[in-house]
Amino acid sequence: MGETHKKFNLRIEEDDKTVLLDCDISTDELEELVAAIGKELEALGIKDPPDQKQLKEQLNCAAEKDPHLVNFILIEGEPSVPLLCVTDDRMAVLLNCDITTDGLDVLAASIGKGLEDLGIKDPPDQKQLKEKLNSAAEKDPHLVDFVLIKGEPLVSPQDGKVEWEGSLFKTSLVKDKSTGKINYREKGTHDSVVKDTLLGHQIPAVEGKDGLDVFGNTILAGKPATNYPEAGDNVRLDTNKNAYYAQINGRVRLFNNILSVNEKYIVEEDVNMATGNIAHTGTVVVNRDVLSGAKIEADGNIEVHGTIENAEIRTKGDLIVHGGIRQAEGHKIVAEGGIQTKFIDGGDIQAKKDIVVEKEIINCNMKTLGAVIIPRGHIVGGEIIALKGIYAGYTGSQTYVPTMLVAGADFSVRYKISMRNKKIERTETELKQLRNFATAQMANQKRDFTTSNEEHTRTLLKISGIEQELQIVVDELKDIEAHTLSNGKRLVNVGVTIFPKTTISLGDEILTVEEETAGPVKAEIVEGEIQLSQGERSPDI
Repeated sequence: MGETHKKFNLRIEEDDKTVLLDCDISTDELEELVAAIGKELEALGIKDPPDQKQLKEQLNCAAEKDPHLVNFILIEGEPSVPLLCVTDDRMAVLLNCDITTDGLDVLAASIGKGLEDLGIKDPPDQKQLKEKLNSAAEKDPHLVDFVLIKGEPLVSPQDGKVEWEGSLFKTSLVKDKSTGKINYREKGTHDSVVKDTLLGHQIPAVEGKDGLDVFGNTILAGKPATNYPEAGDNVRLDTNKNAYYAQINGRVRLFNNILSVNEKYIVEEDVNMATGNIAHTGTVVVNRDVLSGAKIEADGNIEVHGTIENAEIRTKGDLIVHGGIRQAEGHKIVAEGGIQTKFIDGGDIQAKKDIVVEKEIINCNMKTLGAVIIPRGHIVGGEIIALKGIYAGYTGSQTYVPTMLVAGADFSVRYKISMRNKKIERTETELKQLRNFATAQMANQKRDFTTSNEEHTRTLLKISGIEQELQIVVDELKDIEAHTLSNGKRLVNVGVTIFPKTTISLGDEILTVEEETAGPVKAEIVEGEIQLSQGERSPDI
């Protein structure tokens, strides 16, 4: 037995609770080792030590990784909880303690001293502290994160805004009153107005109120914004009523915070080589087709009563196509508003608001900061990226055409995220090399004085500067990802059928459906992974 004692070493850490073990574990001597450790734990006065069975299980488990144990945590003490701590937002002081009648005076004195050491502004005196403790003890004498002191929260200001009349600047789908079905060709917003129409009222801003943290520091509420739109072309601002009025018949437009009413540019024929390309500051209406090679740019909406085929379309408003869109590779459509059409076959389609399609989306590279809505139609092939979710009748096809659906992702920041990740990787590599260099400098300095203190200090300063730069990039990346997460909707809802080889991407999770799945079914993140569950049935199915 005496020989066994020489084969292990027990040490108690400074917290008087954590016990470390150094030993070599041998299967032949395990029983003897366990017995010897148990006796020494008892001799050390360790409270509630593991029994022989538990010790044996611990050592067997540890030996599977490495039978030579050094600083092995045999008993882990509980972390100490501070008596007082300040919340991260500096708006509260939290108390952790057990209240006893006999120890109330001593406890109150300790708390008072702790508040003074923390630098808390105007802390309660001893009498007030005892009253707070007695009141708290009536409910529970064991206090955990008890709010002892609160700051004064700020009251946020309310920005000035414009309350628009009717459905102006509102985006929604319209139902046919006679059938109850959604009319995909009609928009909920009505932005065509007649002369002297009231467009909207300015709502005054409301001042906020500054707050105070527990240290007495002022938390500025800030000033409310009063960035009301400027009255632009064909708009009159009545300063007595703080109201905007149209001065002509036309379509209302709000761009770069300038409110204007523009006359429409109406094209009665096909847009082709004969008509030439079109660039207009207002709304463009094409009563026939937009043919191959044509180009239309508009600051307002673009409405096409026929089809678009292999054309370049750019609009700072919405794109409405009553026929459909048929594009070959390399032809692009970009809308800063939404897109509504009957079908989309091929091409690169990009929008900042909802893309609503009646029948089908085929082999399309589609990106939007809104939702993709095709509740009665098919999405087949290509890649669909929609920040606000994807709603379809069918996805994929019976011929297993690979179809990628990405919901909740912001395509506009993908490049920014990629560049920041690369910069973080490069900076971390540089930091590792510099830290190794600094370590070598220190070793040289101790050994033969070949490195001066100044050289080592310069290296450490450079490391500190790069660490700060790295933290800035990391914070920027977190802000971008948090903004995307708060604005996005990681949801794919399929009303009828998901066909095999439909791949769904939600955040970092990817799921490829290998079997035909009947709807309605929705894909969303549940407990960190994509799960399919009962969804919403598409209308009119």
